[in-house]
Amino acid sequence: MASGYNQDTNQITPGMYRVVLTMSNGTYFPTATANTASGAVWPYDWTNPVYTNATTLTAAQALVLAQGNLRWQRIIESLSAIADCRFENVVVTATTTTDATSQPTGLAFTVVFDRDQGILGQWNNYLKSIGKSSSGTYTNSDSSLTFTAYVGVGGTAVTTLAIALQDIVTNALISGTYVRSWRVYDPANTGDSQVKVTIISPVATAAQTFGTVAVTQISGTTLAGTPV
Repeated sequence: MASGYNQDTNQITPGMYRVVLTMSNGTYFPTATANTASGAVWPYDWTNPVYTNATTLTAAQALVLAQGNLRWQRIIESLSAIADCRFENVVVTATTTTDATSQPTGLAFTVVFDRDQGILGQWNNYLKSIGKSSSGTYTNSDSSLTFTAYVGVGGTAVTTLAIALQDIVTNALISGTYVRSWRVYDPANTGDSQVKVTIISPVATAAQTFGTVAVTQISGTTLAGTPV
């Protein structure tokens, strides 16, 4: 009987994508307090040990931070809804990264999908369902079939997986008013409070928001050669 290791060509090849948000435009991503468009996308809440001044936040500053937290959560939920994934290597750019009042001007993270083959088709099906117009074509994961592509929410035809992810992140940011109970720092009690937080889209059009998001595939190369 033969023994030893046999490699199957039909195995999971995770797809890894680096997502970069550029949020330095103060018109698109305002910073003022008492503005539900402020906060940009802010992954860390006030309890993160990176912050050296979180307990000095005013109530208004704490709310801006929570609004950014909520947009980050929207991105996580939107990408997780299209396919199982995990998030790695989150990097925040800010004037002072240890300052809980310093709104991020940039954010980069890696999203890893074990199975990303269906994302492009699913997102185009969604775009078709909301009445977006057709524009060009895309091929399935092994390039054996061609399908109709549709214009994304950001105004660009979704013909590649990277564009689909870019459009999904854009959609998470521009989905209008969103309200959720969220953990917010309360200076009166020097601790947590549960607050109803409201966010609106950043002050930018869908196309402008799409332009602040970049997606690059960093892995997912198919196996080369013939397994033996």
